[in-house]
Order: sequence, then structure tokens, then C-alpha cells
Amino acid sequence: MKDIFTSRKFWTLVIGLLVMFAAFFFPNFKLDEEAAIGLTVIVFSYILGVAIDPGPGGWRGVFKSRKFWAAAVGLVVVLLNGFGLTLPVEIPQEAIIYICVTLGTYVAGVALEGQRKRQGPFLEAAKSSKKV
Repeated sequence: MKDIFTSRKFWTLVIGLLVMFAAFFFPNFKLDEEAAIGLTVIVFSYILGVAIDPGPGGWRGVFKSRKFWAAAVGLVVVLLNGFGLTLPVEIPQEAIIYICVTLGTYVAGVALEGQRKRQGPFLEAAKSSKKV
């Protein structure tokens, strides 16, 4: 049970659910369909990305993670949109999902790249030993 409270995947899920439920409990928070889909893509991509390539552990590893920062940017965009706050540049409502999908794809790509780097030399050694 202790491991679940230190899991980045668990806390990502909790934060995603809290944002989804905020639409029900805070009347000023508007989470439309595009933003909800975008948030789901961000949460799913980050959880999958951490499962594929957990990266370095601890808080230092989290703050150095490109996956974390891409997911954080996506979450901030959804939260700002939900509370009706705008960035210096007006983002059209339908563009929110495109931003989130792009960030989610980046998170998944970084995870696959990190996993490939970790297994690179071992994978090549395994392939060459099978040829003998």
C-alpha cells in the first residue's frame, strides 16, 4: 500500500480525476468536451509514458523529466481554459484538444525514446547472440 502513494502514475490519475470532478463542484470551472478529451489524452499519455520509461526516481528526476513538463503544460492549459482565463494569445476552444493531443504524443515519444536508450546495447547483444 505504501508504494501506491509514491507512484507517479497513481498521483497523475488522482490529479486527472480531481480536475474532471472540479467541473461538478465549482460552478466557475467549465470543462467542455474538447478540454475533457484533451485532459484524458494528457493523463493517459503520462501514465503510459511513466510505465514504459520511469526515468530517474525521486523528485529531482520528476522535475528533470520532459514527460512531466509536457504533461504539466497540458494541465495548465486545460485549467486556464476551464476557469475562463486566457493566455496572452487567445486560444480558440477547438484548439485545446489539438494542443493536448500534441503534448500527449510528445510524452509518449519521449517515453519510447528513453526506453529504447535504456535497452539499446542489451537489445543489440541479444540479437547478435541469436544469430550465432
